[in-house]
Amino acid sequence: MPSLYARGARRGRRLLYLTGATSCLLAIFISAGGHWAMLQSIAYTRMLFEFAEQDSLGAAVKKTFDERYACSLCPKIRDGFNSDHKKPLTLSEVQQPEFLLESNALIFFIPVVVAHVAFVPSRHVDFPNAPPKPPPRVA
Repeated sequence: MPSLYARGARRGRRLLYLTGATSCLLAIFISAGGHWAMLQSIAYTRMLFEFAEQDSLGAAVKKTFDERYACSLCPKIRDGFNSDHKKPLTLSEVQQPEFLLESNALIFFIPVVVAHVAFVPSRHVDFPNAPPKPPPRVA
């Protein structure tokens, strides 16, 4: 029975690792704007198939990437992409939390562990003192 438990634990750890890695990659993909590129690729593919049914492949490719023949999805994707890439907010535009505006006092949170650590001055190098003159002789 221990081998079944160990095998299950390994599978659980592997599943947890794969889930975490997939979640991280998905977050990076979305934060980089990959979802807009994927939607635009789907729209281009759909347009290419529609135009290829009517014309030759070369003419279909030209029409696909020409703004005059854009599908109904292309302007929506472009508007969504542009709204996501607005200029970043400056510090003055960010709304401050109300509890910080009510109090003028500065708040410092010092961890309890750091407050009780003793200072050890013997660890620092003493640069201002010059070496003794004349240097000591070897006996």
